[in-house]
Amino acid sequence: MQRLSGLILSVLTLVWVVLVPAVASAETVANLYQQRELVVGQGSSERLRAMSEALSTVLVRVSGQPAVLQSDQVKQALSSPEGYMEAYRYESGSTTVERDGQQVPATTIVLNFSRAGVEGLLRQAQLPLWPANRPSVLVWVVKDDFNQGRRLVSLQDEGELSGAVKEAARRRGLPVVTPLLDLEDQVSIKPDDLWALNTDAIMQASERYKADAVLVGRYSQASSGQWLSAWTLFHKQKQQVFDRERAEEAALLTDALDATSDYLADIYSINTNGARAGTVVMEIDQIQDFSEYVKTLSYLTDLDMVRQLDLLAVDGAKLQLMLKMDGDVALLANALELDNRLVTVAPKTGRDTVSLPASLEPQGSLANPLRYRWP
Repeated sequence: MQRLSGLILSVLTLVWVVLVPAVASAETVANLYQQRELVVGQGSSERLRAMSEALSTVLVRVSGQPAVLQSDQVKQALSSPEGYMEAYRYESGSTTVERDGQQVPATTIVLNFSRAGVEGLLRQAQLPLWPANRPSVLVWVVKDDFNQGRRLVSLQDEGELSGAVKEAARRRGLPVVTPLLDLEDQVSIKPDDLWALNTDAIMQASERYKADAVLVGRYSQASSGQWLSAWTLFHKQKQQVFDRERAEEAALLTDALDATSDYLADIYSINTNGARAGTVVMEIDQIQDFSEYVKTLSYLTDLDMVRQLDLLAVDGAKLQLMLKMDGDVALLANALELDNRLVTVAPKTGRDTVSLPASLEPQGSLANPLRYRWP
């Protein structure tokens, strides 16, 4: 490859930093750092309680893992949440809450936390950080009813079940897609297909929604009154199965979305403790002009796991880059696949390597870089 001089690299980097705004992720979840809580007054003690509860919710949402609340540093932060606040406001309404066995009027406080402060706390405590660009999940639910038989459950209405899904999705920062259950859905999939986990029918019916993962829930009520459910998550050619038993229907869906969030966060979260930190070499081809060069570098440096990007070489329309990251090759590949901004190029073999065939060299190394092209 033709090496660029240090002067040219410096000039290109300077122009890139000055001219290019941040590139937004394709699947960005909004309001990760905002939380709403009910309060029974605007006094300082009630506000402090709401701040602490809201911060705990935000920390779970941003990290992707409820276990972060067990950290000593997080516990200390929750005792003094004011330092992580950016702003708050009150909204009036007709809601009531129970206090001391009585229903009393409540006001909503909307709390906006500092992104830098929250992420700084997680990094300092060496806890996971789940970027805002997250996989969407399509949720199919079928109920086996003693009187009505098996039927698809609508999550599009304003009922208790759809409300539970919306609340769980908002609380965990999970992009959830609910089927329309219109004529097209009714033709393409039947309740028995979902109950029997007919994978072909499920995937075909799900195709129209273009979700990154598909969650199928099947549940019925036992003679004891308890609701029993089995859930299957389809994601990246893998299946995850988990069961839940609860006294209320809505709790089944809440638990299922919590389990789904835990699983996906484990795949896509950045481990800030350095355990998976590494350096990845990648090549990006078909960069036709300076504008595409700028967009490419801006996109990669905006990825949360990327700490530093070095331009190693330019060969015509091809860039060779080295990324220093809070993560490994798998984490980067997952993020790039989720964004769908770059197109994967099949690895080359033979003469492209110095010693071993590319397939035997570590993926993401200089001899076997990740290969992509600009679409």
